[in-house]
Amino acid sequence: MADRVVSGGAVPLLAPGDLDAFFRHRDDVPEVSPARLISTLRLLRGSDDPTVTFAGLAKASVPEFADACQVELSDGAQPPFRITHPAGQADDQGPADAQAAGPDQVLLTPFRVVPRVGYASYAGVVSHWWAGRVPSESDVALADLMVKHCIALVAQERLLAAVGRAEDRAASLALQSISGRAISLATGIVMHQRGLSPDEAEEVLRRAAMVTGVALSGMAARVVRSGSLPPGQRAGTTVSEIRPSAAGGRPRR
Repeated sequence: MADRVVSGGAVPLLAPGDLDAFFRHRDDVPEVSPARLISTLRLLRGSDDPTVTFAGLAKASVPEFADACQVELSDGAQPPFRITHPAGQADDQGPADAQAAGPDQVLLTPFRVVPRVGYASYAGVVSHWWAGRVPSESDVALADLMVKHCIALVAQERLLAAVGRAEDRAASLALQSISGRAISLATGIVMHQRGLSPDEAEEVLRRAAMVTGVALSGMAARVVRSGSLPPGQRAGTTVSEIRPSAAGGRPRR
């Protein structure tokens, strides 16, 4: 998996009025207050690591939406990720307070995500329990919306990370292009002034850069600005030192 990033930002949520309108004409209006639920969901933080975002969902769901919540998620890593709220009650059967609940008091919301920006796929299930009632169709819709919101948070962070990497790559390529042009211009200046071949002129630049302790691109920029090698920085850059001898020897170091 790519490096994991936490943004600290939250994706805007639906307003309480929008949720009220969503359920206005339904017979099974949820018991949960949309305003309280949205307030807790606003605390969710985006991350390109789905375990970070979905871990927040377990806490945000209780008690505003359900009596207990468990998130199980896997992105191919071992062991699979699992978190339960209330904390300290997790086992293979779910929270201790919810184990007495009947099958009709448990709501399972499975999900599977195949990303498009180079990250690993992930899948899992979010389980909600109610001790005193059976979840309604509206609860099913709300649970699905919350899971989709988490998926959107993760997708946004992964997209932002991909854009950031692309921008870094573009900046690096632009810098390489600028540096390459400066080196070419500086090489031409040295060739003209000292009667050297392109390879010999570039070697002069490299040696001057090494003597002064600057990068080749930095030395090239100096030459382009001044129109010549800086005074006092020409040690080891004579033609006889960089041209092979008549016997075919390598340039002297």
